[in-house]
Amino acid sequence: MQTLERKLDIQPLSRADMTIELNGQAVAVAAGETVLSVLNAVGLRQVALNDHQQLTGAFCGMGVCHCCLVSINGRPKRRACQTEVQPGMRVETGTNRFAGQEAP
Repeated sequence: MQTLERKLDIQPLSRADMTIELNGQAVAVAAGETVLSVLNAVGLRQVALNDHQQLTGAFCGMGVCHCCLVSINGRPKRRACQTEVQPGMRVETGTNRFAGQEAP
């Protein structure tokens, strides 16, 4: 599995406590940080696919706007800004629960 490099952290990650899988690639994370902070650290800005199949990015970063919805461990529409990383977590961006389905 390829590893993503964190190159846009505000300060260097001093200790990686665990790794998560982000779009099929491993990335080092620290306990207590949010999925959104990991996405920002690796430079992934367009993270969500809304119900109109348009890419969106995080707007508020505090759970109000719902623009940072990702799939976590196979569950769609999880807020990246409100979800703390957990060991072995699988995160997929650019998906939603309607992906692959035609609109009624």
